[in-house]
Order: sequence, then structure tokens, then C-alpha cells
Amino acid sequence: MAAVQSGEFTEIEPAEGRKFLSKHRGVQLPLENFEDRDQNEFVPFTPINQALRATHNQSTDTLGPPKVVKFRIYLSRVENSAISENGIELNIESGKTADSKTLLFYLAKEYDIDYQAFSEMFAIWMISPLLEVQLKPYHRPYECRQGWETLLNRFADGNTGRPFNADEPILMLRRSASLTSDREFELLHQFPECAHFLIIDAREMLLLGRLQFLSLDDTIRVAALLFCLQFGSFRKETHDVAFLRSNIEEILPERTCESIAAKTFFGKPISKKTAQEERLLKCWEDCSKQYQTESEKERELLLTLTQTSSCYGAAWFGAKIEKKTSRASLRNIVGQSFAEIAVNIGINDRWLTIVDSNFTETLLVQSLDEMSWQLEGMKDDQTPFLILNLSCDEEIKNGESTVINISENETTFFLMVTGNQTLLIDALLKNMTGRRLERAISDSSSSDSSTSSSGHTSIIQSKLNLKTCSASSNRKLCMAKFKDGKCTEVAGSFKDYYSHGQCL
Repeated sequence: MAAVQSGEFTEIEPAEGRKFLSKHRGVQLPLENFEDRDQNEFVPFTPINQALRATHNQSTDTLGPPKVVKFRIYLSRVENSAISENGIELNIESGKTADSKTLLFYLAKEYDIDYQAFSEMFAIWMISPLLEVQLKPYHRPYECRQGWETLLNRFADGNTGRPFNADEPILMLRRSASLTSDREFELLHQFPECAHFLIIDAREMLLLGRLQFLSLDDTIRVAALLFCLQFGSFRKETHDVAFLRSNIEEILPERTCESIAAKTFFGKPISKKTAQEERLLKCWEDCSKQYQTESEKERELLLTLTQTSSCYGAAWFGAKIEKKTSRASLRNIVGQSFAEIAVNIGINDRWLTIVDSNFTETLLVQSLDEMSWQLEGMKDDQTPFLILNLSCDEEIKNGESTVINISENETTFFLMVTGNQTLLIDALLKNMTGRRLERAISDSSSSDSSTSSSGHTSIIQSKLNLKTCSASSNRKLCMAKFKDGKCTEVAGSFKDYYSHGQCL
């Protein structure tokens, strides 16, 4: 089974005696500063920059000779036989002042990929069990590590029982959260070698439960394509049910395997073959016939992930929302009770997805085009919170459509999201909506409609069935519902602000 390393991520170490990848491949990395960067580059005001301003410039190498700093950058936190190389070590001169753009430059050189494309598709992330932060090009990883406890005090949940001063983050190469799906495929058309690293990142997200699929058919197709990539084209004499059962846990998370593979009793399967196993083997065979080359399989997998998961390429944040706890049948008798629950919120260029804290249940999927939000509680003695304004369409509730038409919409829902990471959620939402607006303006003036953002959006939305996880169909979350400007339903803490029949 593909296992996730527990405890501190720094416990993930390469095999003893393993050479640096740069030495193994015969690539000489110069021990000098990356001279192409602009030393006077404007640094914008962001929540991360604000938290780290106290440590900025405290780790400079201006006194004395420059020192070489060793950086290890991981590709995955998951043990998987499909990933033969899980890290690279870089020796950077004046490393204390080296920014993440410098590290990306050397990584692109190490893997022989165009730097501009590589730096647009990927980013350096600093990750621990308590917090995940994508470093901007101007961020200095050494300074971020020095100020890590400051970041934890500002953004992490202090109720985990894990002391902040004992937390050890690692550096990872991951897909950039600000990369839009349409831009990803434009770059892949020119630089198909980047698909390998995108798939490593997607594999990890899948095994960690962060790639949520809204139908079993989509899960089976993704699994079939991954079997194609990892074990080659389907061979009937070798790839049978026994082979599938012995390797499926390297492909899918355990809870998903249980929905496909046969149930076992004392380690032995109860049935010879399930219908889902039969479908997976057939899909593997069909994909092997349809996609002959490795690059075709990689591209099809990435396209399938983009079309069928609202979480592909998402950045994840910890937060809290209110959920109803009393049974629907008893609410009219005993009243409505609710509780604040921990959730994970994923945001990519098209969707906001809310899942439970264990990544086992999708609670809400909302198009960024059909929502707005307001950040509140910014005083020193308050915990910040977001009010999400979720537009909805009754046609989605009835299963007649998966596309929300906001121009004809007269119903909206308010959802409250609390927690220290709401500042980061707000910043990423602003970034995503700004980028989509820029792309929409650019596409409207372009004569080539095949690469337009709206074209990709319509394809993706047509693959997502939002009937069971839209705001209008959700009866579990505490929200305030307004129709024609009047409050028609209210639950949870919203009762302190709104009452039935109240106008906005």
C-alpha cells in the first residue's frame, strides 16, 4: 500500500549513500547567485509578507564571505514505486538570501526544462503537518524557515496538540496554485516534459484524498489511466483481477479502493470479481488501445483530472464552518442544533471545494464565477472570518443543468467560514478571480477561440455533476438563504444577524 509518512516530514530521507541527483546526472550546478533576478523587485503586501516582515533581512550574508547553503526539495510526501526519485539537493552560494526563483532556476536547469515555462507551472512550497505555504518568487526559503514559528502562530490551528517550535517543514516542488487550467494545457503543448512533474503532484494529491471525484465512473477512468502509466499497456495474460487487487492501493486511496475492489474476509476476497473491478480492467484495456505513447497517456490523464475533479491543482486550507447536527425529521419538534466542525477548503482557478477534515466527504462545490465574499473580523481581538455569497440555480437542484446562470438567478446563500487561514483564502480568491478576469479580457480580443478560457470552462463544467453538492441541494450546512431579497431560511450563527422574512 502507498503509505503517507507520519510525523514530521523531515523524517523522509533518501536511501543511504544516494548521490545528489545533479551528480548522478552529470549536471554541474554553479555555486553562484542567480543573476537574472531584479534586486529591486517590488514586493507586494500579502498576509505572508506581513507575518514575515520581522525576520526579513535578519539572515543576510552581507557580513563576511558568502556561505553555501544546502537545500533539499522533495517531489512527493508519499511512498510510491512509481516515483523513483523523490528529491533533489542543491548547493546554493549565498543561500541565506537566495529566493525561491533562484531554486526554480536551478531545478529547471537540472531537469533540462525551459525556465520560463517551468517557473510558471510550478512553485516552491514550504510544507509541514500544520501549514502549507506556496512561496512567491521573491520569498527567501531560508528566511521563511527562520520565521516558520511566526507563520504558525499567525495561521495554524493551535489546538492540534503539536508544539509549534517542534514543527519541521520541508521544501517541495508542486504545481503552482495560481496556474489556470487553460494555461496549463497551452504550456504542455509546447513543453510536454512538464507533464511528468504535474502527474507526480496529482498522484500525491490523489493518495492524500485531496482529489475528490463526484462519480465512480470518473474514479475508474483516472485509475485506469494511472495503471496504464505505471504498469504499461493492458496485457490479458498478466493483468487480471489478482494483479488489480495487489496493486490498486498504489493507485487510489484506501477508502476509494474499498468502493472498487472486492471485500475481504481474513485477507481473502469474498467474491471472485466485482462489477467495478471488471469495469476498471475493461477501461484499462480501452485506454491502452486508444493512447499508444507515454505522452498521450499523460495528457489524457491530466485532461481527465481537470474535467472531472473540482480539486485538481487546488491549494488547501484549514477552516471551520457550522453544520446541522439534529436530524431533519426532528428539527420541527426539538428545534435545530448545530456544531462548528473542522473542514478543508480547496481553491483552484475555477472552483471552491469544501470537504470534511478527513477528506472523506465533499460538502460543497461552488464555481468561483458564481460567488462573492467578504472578509470580516480584522480587529486584533477577533478571529477573522469570511462570508461567502453563493449564487445558485434551482435547475442544478433538479438535475436539469450543471451550469449556473447568474443573470437569471434570484436565490443566494450565505455561508460563514472562520479560522486563521481565512486571510490566506481571501488572498488566493482575489488572485484567482483577477487572473480569470485578465484571461477573459485577453480571450475576448483573440481570434483563436479554441484556446479561450471560456471554452475550457464549458468543457470542465459539463463533466461535473453538481446535483448533490451545490448550495441549493445542501441540507447539512448552516446557511442563510435569500430569495427575491428576503430571508427564507436561516440556521446556526446566522440567526444572530437575520430572521425569517428579513430583507437584505
